[in-house]
Amino acid sequence: MTVLKGLLRALRLAVPIIAASAPAIAQDKIKFGVTRTMIVGAAMTSLDKGYFRDAGLDVDVTFLDASASAVVLLATNQLQVVEGGVAASFFNGVRQGLPVRIAMDNVSTPVAHWLVLRTDLKDEVRTVRDLRGRNVGSNAPASIGLYEIAKILETGGLTLKDVNVKLVGFPQMEAAFATKAVDAFIMPSPWSSELPRKGAGVQFVSADAVIKPAPFVLSVTMFNTDWAARNPDQAKRFFGALLLGARDYCDAYHGGPNRDEIANRLVANGVGGTLETLQRIQWTARTPDGRINPDSLMDIQRWFVEQGVLPEPQPIEKVLDQSLVTAAAAGLPAFRPSNPESKLEGCR
Repeated sequence: MTVLKGLLRALRLAVPIIAASAPAIAQDKIKFGVTRTMIVGAAMTSLDKGYFRDAGLDVDVTFLDASASAVVLLATNQLQVVEGGVAASFFNGVRQGLPVRIAMDNVSTPVAHWLVLRTDLKDEVRTVRDLRGRNVGSNAPASIGLYEIAKILETGGLTLKDVNVKLVGFPQMEAAFATKAVDAFIMPSPWSSELPRKGAGVQFVSADAVIKPAPFVLSVTMFNTDWAARNPDQAKRFFGALLLGARDYCDAYHGGPNRDEIANRLVANGVGGTLETLQRIQWTARTPDGRINPDSLMDIQRWFVEQGVLPEPQPIEKVLDQSLVTAAAAGLPAFRPSNPESKLEGCR
């Protein structure tokens, strides 16, 4: 029995409705919103390799410009599930009583994010404290990127008030460096390694090295709780199938034999640029069973409250519900990378 067949058999045992009724019923329709980042590797693998189909699901994947704006679509059940960065809009939705919860991890330490410094400043800005008064770039307001910048600044005794925050989209980062509009920028992979390779910047501070509590949860899968309550078996099948894609991604992350397959899938979906780039850069990690560090989520929420974009924090039980993912993962064997030589942290 192949590894894939073994995993599919385990998933059916964990969620009996797959084996019992999926062949006899029409495919259940689910609308799934994703962002065009490394995390989409798991979702598109579950789609392309038929994991969703085998679970009796017809999953319609929609690419989103930003997950923050998708909370309304999620809350109104126009999308049943959304992947994306942890944002203040989600916590505000929870506070307002919207039917949204976080279900599983998409990206957690190591996230491969760096505060990248303009190359011409490398001899002038030697420590975090030297960023005082400088222009520091982030891709969006009230975003997880600003949280990362703030945590990095704290290591030098600074706050966001000590720098000038400039909002610049990721595709415009290189131009912002070239025109000297920005002195430093919090960058995800592949930019965090590709711009330094081009000589446009230098890796200054690793988010993975300084952000606590760890593991730092950067991106999550959110779901509509009304949908899940009405369709519990459908929801379990969905998360079970998504976990199979996450495991494939993690195997590729560790240099498994499917690395080219996953890399090509990412390129086909507008992530990473080229296969050569994806083979060269550090990939973002995730947990193969979807588990989340709740302390990290609560720290992010606390920070948003301190910034005045949230009036008060919500208890963890209103933010996080991993019951569906835990149920789906219970019947799966423990994940082990097929490459036993991998020493990489994360995706374990």
